[in-house]
Amino acid sequence: MGEPNPYTTPRARVEDAPEPVDRRFRWKAAVLGAATDLGGSALAGALLVFISVLTASGEGGTKEALERLGQSWPFLLISMVVGGAFTVLGGYVAGRVARHSFLTHALAAGGLSLGLGILLFGNDDGPYSGIVAFFGYGLHLPLAMLGGWLAWRRLARR
Repeated sequence: MGEPNPYTTPRARVEDAPEPVDRRFRWKAAVLGAATDLGGSALAGALLVFISVLTASGEGGTKEALERLGQSWPFLLISMVVGGAFTVLGGYVAGRVARHSFLTHALAAGGLSLGLGILLFGNDDGPYSGIVAFFGYGLHLPLAMLGGWLAWRRLARR
């Protein structure tokens, strides 16, 4: 009685077909992508400010060095490039976590991080604030979608 009957169908699944992917929108992916973008940008920005203030602190006080950084075009350009790289990474993370609808999830992560970034970090009144806002806000969603596209390309190459 302990032996299975060889003439009946097995109770376990025997086919090697993969389980179908759940195609619902995954908020977890969008939130993780946005957190990657905001957290990475904030940490890298703080590190960039710290290094810049340390190197320029011999020319005056810390407060003066911070004021000069806000008006320094090379510093702002480097900050925008670093922030843009983290936006691409956030879109990539959203796409990889979702494993489907890569661009949709990356766009949602980019929109979420853009909205939270505007709320958390506020306005800039520096001399280059217009061009920084134009490129920073204007390129945010396309850069996030680039990250989602890269996640899709990586999966398609396998």
